Formats: sequence, structure tokens, C-alpha cells
Amino acid sequence: MEALVDQLEFPIDFEGQAKAERLSTILVYSGVIIALLAGLITQNLTILFYVFFSSLVATLAVVAPAYPFYKKNPPHYESSKELYLGFDLSTQQLKIIATNENLDHLGTYNVEFDQEFGEKYDVKKGVRVNEQSGEIVSPVAMWLDALDFLFGKMKQQKFPFEKVVGISGSGQQHGSVYWSSEAPQLLSNLDASTTLASQLKSAFTFPESPNWQDHSTGEEIKVFEDTVGGPEKLAELTGSRAHYRFTGLQIRKLAVRKNPQLYRETHRISLVSSFVASVLSGEITTIEQAEACGMNIYDIKKHDYDDELLSLAAGVHPKADNASEEEREKGVASLKQKLGEVKKVSYDNCGTISSYFVNKFGLNPSARIYPFTGDNLATIISLPLHPNDILLSLGTSTTVLLVTQNFKPSAQYHLFVHPTMPNHYMGMICYCNGALAREKVRDALNEKYSLGKNSWDKFNEVLDSSKSFDDKLGIYFPLGEIVPNASAQFKRSKLNNGKVEDVESWDIEEDVSSIVESQSLSARLRAGPMLNGSHSSTSATPEIDESSSDGSSKLKKMYHELHSEFGDLYTDGEKHTFGSLTSRPRNTFFVGGASNNLSIVRKMASILGAMEHNYKVEIPNACALGGAYKASWSHTCEKKNQWINYDDYISQNFHFDDLDPVQVKDEWESYFKGMGMLAKMEENLKHD
Repeated sequence: MEALVDQLEFPIDFEGQAKAERLSTILVYSGVIIALLAGLITQNLTILFYVFFSSLVATLAVVAPAYPFYKKNPPHYESSKELYLGFDLSTQQLKIIATNENLDHLGTYNVEFDQEFGEKYDVKKGVRVNEQSGEIVSPVAMWLDALDFLFGKMKQQKFPFEKVVGISGSGQQHGSVYWSSEAPQLLSNLDASTTLASQLKSAFTFPESPNWQDHSTGEEIKVFEDTVGGPEKLAELTGSRAHYRFTGLQIRKLAVRKNPQLYRETHRISLVSSFVASVLSGEITTIEQAEACGMNIYDIKKHDYDDELLSLAAGVHPKADNASEEEREKGVASLKQKLGEVKKVSYDNCGTISSYFVNKFGLNPSARIYPFTGDNLATIISLPLHPNDILLSLGTSTTVLLVTQNFKPSAQYHLFVHPTMPNHYMGMICYCNGALAREKVRDALNEKYSLGKNSWDKFNEVLDSSKSFDDKLGIYFPLGEIVPNASAQFKRSKLNNGKVEDVESWDIEEDVSSIVESQSLSARLRAGPMLNGSHSSTSATPEIDESSSDGSSKLKKMYHELHSEFGDLYTDGEKHTFGSLTSRPRNTFFVGGASNNLSIVRKMASILGAMEHNYKVEIPNACALGGAYKASWSHTCEKKNQWINYDDYISQNFHFDDLDPVQVKDEWESYFKGMGMLAKMEENLKHD
């Protein structure tokens, strides 16, 4: 049944002709059987032929639009003057989205790596895994084949490449590609009569790219953090503490442990994003500034690479590697040359489309390539996010993305330069325990009432009927958590005469509201420092003078009562201030699987307390869409030769009908005490 349903999805999205052929076969055979039955029952040949002919017409109506001979040039492309392509090179697929000058999403094209190249490149879920070393990598040649394959599919479907004027996109963050000295010559002389992979065999010193799931750099994490003075110091410099996947650590692994000789022979190093831009433009492009922030070697405040961190990445640090000053200087200079200059935030293009794609697929030779960025960074520019807006992704894990002017780093989250808004940053908080934790509470509730395991009806009923903060709160970590850093555990507490007291257990109904409350309060606590002081446009949180006696007195009173009851509050070692505790987002956008549960969204939104709007939105292709929007914005700025604020550009052209407004009861004030309670509970969590 599932296989049949898969054939009958509407609108039918034929990625190539395989699905169309399967469906047409099913329909034709079904038509023959139905026609024969009709003929046998009626004993009438006329009816038999009539039924069979009708089934053929129906089959043609359903399937024909998928075939190239039918899709000469879809009407929505014909009516568009200019087209923009947004790429997303992720772990498991390459995707391209086409938009026009009105930001209309016109088409989506993709290729799944396992499906098309799994056997050829021996990959599963797009990667090769070495369980012993912890290395997880992707073959670079597979990505080249994917580019040829997908452009070929689009050409077969008569995509109007001649209308494309701008291209941008995203790549899986932190991944890196290592070019040989032959690469520049090979890229600039590609022959359209053969493939990318066959011509670029000798263009790479390392044939594989480290994947973001790689966890083989434990040694490098320790070296980086110990050398600079700890995780907080590294976050202060680069926006993040050291992580397995970050590029600087991966470079050090290759330069020191994996293959020092091949590292020395490496001519240039690209991130996955700039790798795609390089292939498309036929020359090695620079790394985009926002992407550089995910390497653990870029000093965000100074807007340049940090020499000490570069010496660590290159394996020439005086203390960590016993290198001489001459070796250090030479090694740092060499790595700087390999990385190239960082492309500052701008609308400038980084080249035009390579003649290879013009001659082979018919692309417009004037099509401009604009700097690609990282996948999470592309996500925030796929929506009309203004400063102080929050994007809450409710998937298996929970991710909080926000736009801020305030550089307030922490070892518990990430800060990146914003890819399209100068003097702004993207904050990112990643939680392990999201949907899984809520599902465990749901399952226990359903078991109590003998209900279907996967039903959310009872959970939602209990959540909708829950009151405001009732001096009870729980922490639910079925998995070890990274924010805060804690082992797997469950903790339930209540306030008793101003003291936080642990509770062994309570009714499962209490867990329903408690888990949603604690997850929301955690995001609120950690977003506060980043929102505080961010006043680049219409601020979500007004500046408040604690010494004044005006309308801010209510907030001052709430703050002093909180401080009186709980004392100083700390989150992840950082002391909270009046500003961080009273900051509120301007708008909140909810995406991901659980965003379809309005009961959860309403409760979270009421606690986070957006000053203007709450939205639910479905953006399954956010990374590619953000790339297309970036290309459109950049091209428009170039044509007008003037800077246009990105958030204004998107807001003026965005289709707000795609957003579902969520009306909620504002309970922000009633959960003020909840922040104090959660902060105190986190102080006593167990750690591995």
C-alpha cells in the first residue's frame, strides 16, 4: 500500500522519468484489466475499447507533463524575465531551486547521492564512515558528478538556462576541499564534451571532504582550547568553542597526523560552499565571511584570520608543536595563501559562469556567481528576518537561530557574521533533546489512557488546558545535552517558600506542560544576552534606564523581585543582567516537524513573548531558497549600483501568504519567575 501511495503523491514531482515511467506502467496495466473486466461483464467490445481508450487518455493527462517532449518551457518560466538559481549541497543530495525577479519559487530539482552514485562511490547516506577512526567523509568526485547529472536533468526538461542571471547557494557548513596546484589550470580549461569528474581527477590533493558528522578530531579540540585559554576564550575569538567538525581542527589533523606531505602540496583550501562557487565560475573563489566563522580560526571582531589559531591549524605552533619562530611564520603565511582572502559581506559577484556550463547546458554566459554561504546561514536569509527576530526549528533536535547586532559569544552556542547584513550576526543554539523528549512524555501519557502510541490528541488537550507558570518545572534529557552540557537525566522541581526543591515524581499530566515550558525558557534565557543591546532597527526590546521612574517601573520591579528571590542568575557560567532577562524577540518563526503542532507552538510562543508577530512556516528547501534570494538581492544591488538592506528587500518582495500567523496569549511576564527557577535547577545537573 505504501508503495502505491508513493506513486500517487500529488502534486507529482518527477525527479527524472523513473517515477513517471512506473506510474504510467501501473495506470496502463490497470486500464487493460478494467477494460477486460468491463468487456467480460457487458459482453460488449465497444464498451471494452471505450473503457481502454478512456484509461489511456487519463494516463496521458497525469503523466505526460513530466516528460521533456511536453515540458518545452513551462508557462511560469516563460512569463519570467530573469531567473535565479539557489544551490544546496548537503550531505545526502544536491538541490537546485529556481526563482524569478519576484522571488516566486518556480521549480525544484535534486539528485540523491545514494540513489544515483551509492554503488559507484561506496557511500551510505552520502558519506563513507570509518568506525575505528571516527572519520566521516564524502568523495569530492561524487559532487562533481552530481553537478553534471542535475544540470543534465534540467536540460532534458528544457529548463530555460538562458534566462539565468544570478546564482548563489549553500553548502554543508565546516566541510573543506583541498585543491592541488593543477586546479586553477584545469578549472579554467574545462571541456564541455566530457565530464567534470574525469577532467578534475588531479585537481585535489585529498579526494575526500570531511563531513560535519566527523568526530575524529578529539586531539585537536584539546590542543585548540588549551592553547588559547579554554573554550570560552576560543568562543570569544571565533564565535564558537572547538568542535570536531570545524575546519581549523580538520586542517590540523591533515597537516599533523593524516598526511603532512599532501597538506604541504595543497595549493588552495575551499569550504564546501566556495568549492561549488569555484566549479561554477571556473576559478577558485574566496571563502565568504559568514562561512569563515565556522572554522575556529577566524577572529570575528578583527575580521581576519587569527595568526595563533592559524599556527595551530598548520601544525607550527611554538608550544603545541615545538616549532621555531621561522617555522611558525612560514607555516602561517602558507596557510593564509591556501585559504585566500575572506570575502567580506557585500553584494559583489565572485565571477561569471564557466564556459563549460554555457557550452554543455546552455547557461547564459553573463550569469553571475555570487558568494555561497553555509546551510544554516542560508536558512535565515530564506525568510524576512529582521534584527532581533528568532527562527525556532523544532525537529528531532531543537535549533534556535536569531539575528542580532550584539556580539555576545558563549561556549554554549555559536555566533556567525550575518551573510547579507553588515554589522549583524547570526546566533545559533543547538539542543539535542527536542522532539524525542516530548515524544517520550506523549507516549507515557497515551499509555496511561490506553491511547494510540503516536497520537498527540491527549497531549495537546492537556497542554491547551494548562495554566500559566505554577511554580513547577522539569528538565527532560533522555539524551546527553550540550546546552547546558549535562548527562542524560530527568529532574523535576517545585518552588517552596522561595526555595527550589526536587520532586521525585508527579502526575504525567504535569510533565506535558513542564517539558514545553522548560524547553521554551531555556531558549529564552540563552537568547536574551544576544538580543540585549541589539538596536540596529526597530528594536524588539526598548532600552530601559533602571534609574528612571517612568513606564519601565513594572519591569524593574519584576527584575528586583526575581533577584531578591533567586539572587544572581547564571546561564552557562555567564551572569544575567537586567537587559538580558528583559529582552524579547521582535518576531518568532516556527519551522520543522513539531511546528505543525499548534498546541506546542502556541505555548512556546506565549513564553518567548515576541513583541510583534508569531509565524508558522514550512520551508523544506530553505537552504537552496536562501541561496536564490541572495543571488536575486545581489544582482539587484549590482544593477542599481547601490546597497539595498537585505531585510527590506526580502520584506518588500516576500510572499507573506506563505506564512501562517499564530495568535497566542502573551504569558511572557508570568514566566519571569520560571527563568530564575530553571537557572537554579541547571546549576545542580549531573555531568559526565
